[in-house]
Amino acid sequence: MKNNKGFTLIELLAVIVILAILLAVALPMVTKYITNSKRDSFITTAREFADTVEKDATSELYDLPIGSNDVTIVSLDQVKLQKGGTKSPFSGKWVNDSSYVAIVNVGTEIDPLYKYYVTLTDTKRYTIPLVEPDKASTKQIVRNNAARTKAIITPLCGTEDGEYKIINNIAGLEKINSGSWNATVYSKEGC
Repeated sequence: MKNNKGFTLIELLAVIVILAILLAVALPMVTKYITNSKRDSFITTAREFADTVEKDATSELYDLPIGSNDVTIVSLDQVKLQKGGTKSPFSGKWVNDSSYVAIVNVGTEIDPLYKYYVTLTDTKRYTIPLVEPDKASTKQIVRNNAARTKAIITPLCGTEDGEYKIINNIAGLEKINSGSWNATVYSKEGC
């Protein structure tokens, strides 16, 4: 009697079919998990960016707005992030003239109350529209949707010491002021 130890062709095909089914089920779940993780990191970077600007503004590194139609804008290239660096979680570089924090005085000149808004864009065209950092969510991250990314001021030029300019409209801040803004723009990249 001959004892053949091995697998038949049918057994090998059955194993391959089972592995293919498992892969077809697992791959979309893993891809979704990775994408959600990147979106979470995008929001975390936006919040860290806004927190850093708030600390720097409190330390008088930036001039805070005084009047109701004043705004201070700090571009991403002006800020040193502890995490996040120069690349977004989606592997695109941050676009400095489309990534900034806007500081608005929603109080009075005598009793100021500052609100911070943040927007980020990368070269892979992922954007979070201008939003308060604590209200930012992964659902707000969009890609290639110009209608939802109107918050971008282009070109965003300024100086490291702050450059005064008038900006006609900042999408995302219409509820505060629908007219022109007296802006002080802090940016390392001049125009």
